[in-house]
Amino acid sequence: MAKSAITQPVPSAEHVLNAPLEDLLAEFDIELDFYAVDEPDFTGIAVVKGDKIRFILPAGRPDAEREIVARAMLGQTLHVELPDLPEPYQLSEFDADGQPHLINPQGGAA
Repeated sequence: MAKSAITQPVPSAEHVLNAPLEDLLAEFDIELDFYAVDEPDFTGIAVVKGDKIRFILPAGRPDAEREIVARAMLGQTLHVELPDLPEPYQLSEFDADGQPHLINPQGGAA
């Protein structure tokens, strides 16, 4: 059984950006699910419960989008500093009160 991503050492940005995505998901024991979503601005969500991580992405989107979004969520989840996402993608975190805070691109305001 793979070690949880939460307890593993932080990987390098190069590893997160260049390793095959399927290998990264297996390495960090991340479950990937796809759901039919009719919101064009929704590109995914990462759910962290204890030491389990699950990425939920919209079904039917291009492979390139899946790669960009999953790698960005992986980097944020594992605390790996990655370059800003390309336009039009943004990554937000929700605080304890359920308020979103834009975290990538890093120069943006929420």
